[in-house]
Amino acid sequence: MPNPGTNNLQCGELCAGRKLPLGEYVPACACDRGDIPAAFPRFGDDTLKGFLRYWLTLYVDGRVPERKDFDPTRVPSLLSRFWIIQREPGTGRYKFLLAGEQIRALFNRRVADIYVDDLFKDHETEMHLALSEVIDTPAIHYAVGPLYRAGMYPLHTERLALPMAEDGVVTSVYGATLYRRPTAAPSTDTEFIDGAKPIVLPIRNLPCPGCLML
Repeated sequence: MPNPGTNNLQCGELCAGRKLPLGEYVPACACDRGDIPAAFPRFGDDTLKGFLRYWLTLYVDGRVPERKDFDPTRVPSLLSRFWIIQREPGTGRYKFLLAGEQIRALFNRRVADIYVDDLFKDHETEMHLALSEVIDTPAIHYAVGPLYRAGMYPLHTERLALPMAEDGVVTSVYGATLYRRPTAAPSTDTEFIDGAKPIVLPIRNLPCPGCLML
């Protein structure tokens, strides 16, 4: 077992082949991060696990992946639930650049080119803080639970949001939102209720590449 200060290449060689289920990560070495384990969430849906796996293949040398390197077709099962939000450099406002058909169906409206604070008028502060955390920390952001309500009925939702960069500057959030709409719930008037406590994993706390056994 290496001592603190062992570089990532050595760690990767020592940890090769050591596979653990997502959410049960135990550090195989201390590397130069000390012995603090990185806690990955337990995903209820394996498609989100695949989304994170793909993002991690683009996460090299501690740098947030570049938007130009991300190919959405690598996660085809998420395309209808996939979304992209970008922060405007001048105003600091967040705007949807893209939203899959299930995201549009959730709000019963077109979402692309809509500002987040216009879509979530009563919850713009919570949304702004969450998105800023992903970009400014930067961090992986995961939440599961009743995040939305359709009429009187809460929707069980699972959401993963990941930071993305342009020319080395983190400017965007790539995410996917999965939800189950109760059969008795109406299909309109969906509102955000912020009913789940998120798991936030700062990029600086990720384990070294040799320990990313997902």
